[in-house]
Amino acid sequence: MNEIANVASQGHWAEVLRALPLMLAGLKYTALISIVSMAAALVLGFVLAALRFSRFAAARAIGFIYVQLFRAFSTYVYILFIYFGLAAFFKIDIPPVQAAIVALSLLNSAYIAEIYRSAMMNVDPGLREAAICTGLTRRQAFIHAVLPQAAFQAFPSLLNQFIVILRDSSIVGAIGVADIMFVASKAASVNYLQFEYYSVVAAIFVVIVFCISRLGDLVERRLKPP
Repeated sequence: MNEIANVASQGHWAEVLRALPLMLAGLKYTALISIVSMAAALVLGFVLAALRFSRFAAARAIGFIYVQLFRAFSTYVYILFIYFGLAAFFKIDIPPVQAAIVALSLLNSAYIAEIYRSAMMNVDPGLREAAICTGLTRRQAFIHAVLPQAAFQAFPSLLNQFIVILRDSSIVGAIGVADIMFVASKAASVNYLQFEYYSVVAAIFVVIVFCISRLGDLVERRLKPP
């Protein structure tokens, strides 16, 4: 009886291995959406952080409201809202990949803005003044003294935010993006091998996150100020 169970189990895993190339092909969408979303969120987050530091009350209010509003959204709900809600309201056709990128970019920019703001606030105020005393202008002091220190402080949190985006990209199959999770779900629904398929997907994500974390450690050591 145990031998039969083992054979059946091996057959199940063989089915999963045959589908593995298709699942790995779906990683290109996972990578594309995660990288582009992170890049866009970094830029938008910088703008939002600048608004939070503005001397104009209206600009600070805009930055504050945006951050508070978008941090309250569920990623899943917002992706559906962008793809189905906005498309229906404006009567436009938004491709699934673009909808996923827009949703993840807007949501994560709110978190990244706070990462930037926290990093800047944690820099010793005397650092800029000390740099100015050496003959640097305020702009030069910011670029050469304050910014490297802030970048070093922000990097671990930014890396973690990229991992969050990578993780959240696994739900874009809900709007038809053929990523690795979408392929695994379709295959599992045909073969009823949910445990096997999702175990493989989980293992792939663990390997990816581990590699990103290790790479991040190397970069962080390079960024560390002398």
